[in-house]
Amino acid sequence: MRPFASLMLMFGLALAACADNPAPNAAEPPSGPAKPIHTLTLPTRYASSSDVVAYAELVNGLAKEETEVTYGLSDGYPRDVTLVAKNGFVLSSDCSTSPGQVVWQSITDVQGTAATVALVDGALAIELREEGTVTVLLEGEITKQHCPSGDGSMATAVPLQHRLVLHVKPVAGFVIEQFDQRLADCWDTLVLPSDAPLWAPTARPLDAMENPFSPVNAPAPVALTLRSHGALTPGPGSTYLTAGPGTVTVSVDTTLPVKGMQAFEVVGPDALTSVEASFYLRKAALKGNVSVPIEEGTSYSIFLPEESNGVDLHVEAAMTTHGKLCANMPESWFASSSSTPAQCEASVGGVEPFASSIMPVAVIGDPGECRLSVTIPGTTQRWTTRFSITP
Repeated sequence: MRPFASLMLMFGLALAACADNPAPNAAEPPSGPAKPIHTLTLPTRYASSSDVVAYAELVNGLAKEETEVTYGLSDGYPRDVTLVAKNGFVLSSDCSTSPGQVVWQSITDVQGTAATVALVDGALAIELREEGTVTVLLEGEITKQHCPSGDGSMATAVPLQHRLVLHVKPVAGFVIEQFDQRLADCWDTLVLPSDAPLWAPTARPLDAMENPFSPVNAPAPVALTLRSHGALTPGPGSTYLTAGPGTVTVSVDTTLPVKGMQAFEVVGPDALTSVEASFYLRKAALKGNVSVPIEEGTSYSIFLPEESNGVDLHVEAAMTTHGKLCANMPESWFASSSSTPAQCEASVGGVEPFASSIMPVAVIGDPGECRLSVTIPGTTQRWTTRFSITP
């Protein structure tokens, strides 16, 4: 064989060997199917009619109230809207504080051109026209009252002067928020627990100065779409959702500028790194319950043994691999056990349908020593206590 032909044969064999044995650092193809992406859309909600409740001060026999209402101007938002007078309260020590019916009888003054108004069948019909403020002065009465009149008799209808300040604002953008950001001061990183109802993210419009406002004609002013590898389930109601562990991204159906939250983390109990919690003895009393911190080895008396008494675990704070947990952990994460069930029967269960920072973990029974343990299964979190109930 000629030298050149031999060289080409060896080169071809080397290439074949390389093709059959890829380099150890070569990227491996993904194994198995990709995780599904779950989506949940929170739709836009508009409102062409809104209610007004009056809390009027009584001044020289005349009930006076001022109510501010804000409307938004944007594509799809209702421009022909209605304000309906509902309940009214006369705030005076001389009157019984009971809800009455607000009756608008006439419009006595209108200032501003941002909207036109008319009184139709006792409701205020409004046509939104442009940015600005309109002030409407209505006169009428609040019925079903019990207030002293000038002649010493009791008046059941109190004259009303009701000033409505209508703000009309074009929508220049949106800000996305979630209630636990404010409640738990979690503005930088929002970490929420799985297996519990969570506040759904909400949008608020921004005006030209980037100030958020809440238009009554668009309670949900723009559609939001949530995406996550974890399950996303709406409810209960339109305010809450339940999410499985994973990063939840938030997209907004708009071409306008968007500020605020873009994503949040949902974690399971396996992400916990520390939990601050302590035991409290919940004692029934004549006027509600009394909670007392439990000290190891201490004896306690019960006010009303025949009533419901128990042990609660108060959770002060929790940290996760993603940062501070910004909402209460669900009861399904906890388990309790008692070696003295006659004195304290282990029973994890919340009294409210939603997660709470106070977790009932045992029911008090007979007098004697209680030995109790609470854990979060699958983690190293564990709390124990030993105390006694005196006869």
